Formats: sequence, C-alpha cells, structure tokens
Amino acid sequence: MFLLKMKVPFHPDSDGCSEGDIVTDPLDDHLEQVTPKILKRPKRLMKHLREAYPIGVPALAMKSTTDRIGAHAGYSFHLGTPEPELQRIASWVLTRMEGMEGAIEILIGRLWLRFGREDLVLSSLLLANLSDEDRNPEWRWLTLIDLIKHRRKKIGSIPLEAVLLHIEEMARANRTEIPLNLLERILNDDDDSMQALGILAAHRRFRDEEISEHILLALNNSDLPEGDGLLRRIRDGLLSSTEA
Repeated sequence: MFLLKMKVPFHPDSDGCSEGDIVTDPLDDHLEQVTPKILKRPKRLMKHLREAYPIGVPALAMKSTTDRIGAHAGYSFHLGTPEPELQRIASWVLTRMEGMEGAIEILIGRLWLRFGREDLVLSSLLLANLSDEDRNPEWRWLTLIDLIKHRRKKIGSIPLEAVLLHIEEMARANRTEIPLNLLERILNDDDDSMQALGILAAHRRFRDEEISEHILLALNNSDLPEGDGLLRRIRDGLLSSTEA
C-alpha cells in the first residue's frame, strides 16, 4: 500500500525545511518506480524487491553481524531490514497485485528459491494475507508443505525460524489451523523437515485445546535427528502437557 507524501508544518529548528515542504519517503519512492510491466515479470520484480530491502537500514551499521547470522542460519543473505518495512512492502505487493493471486504465488516460490531472510519474512506475510477466494481452506498449509519439500530437496536443511515465521503469520492473520489429518500425515513423514513443520504446527494448534490421541501417537513416534534440541523440547512439552 502506498504511503502518502505529507506536508509538514514549519518549525524554526527544522533543519532548513520551510513551510509546505514535501517530505518524501525513500521506500515509497522506490516502490512507485515499479510499472505494471515489471509486475508481470517475476525476475525484474524480485530484483526491485531486493533493492528495496536495505532502504532505511543504517548503511553497514550491522553488516558484519547480519552476514554472520544469515550464513549461520542458512539464509542466502540477511540485511537486517526491520519488520515494519517488510510489512509495508508486503502491503504494497498485495495492493498493486490485487487480482493477480497466481502471480503472487509464483513470487512466493521465487522468494523461497532465493532464500534471503527478508525474502522469507515477505513470503510469510504474503502467504498469510492472500485471499482464499474459492480455494480449499487448507491451501496455505499445502503450499507451505510444497515450498519446504522443494527447498529441502534442493539445498538440505531449512532454518526452523523460516518455518515458524509462516506458522506465526498465519495465526496472526486468523487463518485456518492445520487440519488434523494433514498434521498427522506430516508428523508420520520420513522427511525430518516435515516432522519439524508438524511439531511447530502442533505447538501452535494445541495451545488452547486437548491433543487428540492419534496426534499424540504420531508425536511420540517422531524420529528427530540428533542436535534438534529445540524441537525435542517442544515435542516433549506437548507430550508432557497431556500427563495427569
């Protein structure tokens, strides 16, 4: 969504600004350069979004730190873009590409392919806030499963944060919780990335309701790789919550 350029009142100590000056926003200005033609060309749109991420981020202030964090987590880059700016970019995409849901889904796939941290935050916002139209209510979960499986085959391990970002954003947008039959299926999947998704999704779903027996069995049978301390703690917490 575009932010309006605002007229600001004059103050004597306003660093040379005079009354009636127009205050422009660099991120807004950058996004306004995107033409309808660019919106239909995913590669060019991806480039424009990548250029938008660092706008407003203090130059090089956190570069070495964010580079190390990104590399350690498995992201292709981590620029340190604040979440409010990424929310603005997501809002702009959804507004400018209204009625182009298929193109937005393609964009989400490309964001996962590039796999910068900012890409994944943007993906989570877009997936959570796309309209349902006449689609199956569980389509978001099926899309997330496909994204994770495709990335897993291509590159290997996936940061838990990337999965959690999408689950939490869907919860904030009041989207449908993962269906029980789908949850049981991914918990019983041999792919550890699917089991991770299942455990995190179960942790979100069963905060305020009792866990069903077949989900408890699937959680108990999940075979987590060595080193997944956080996932083990979450799973064990879910199992222990049912003990008398």
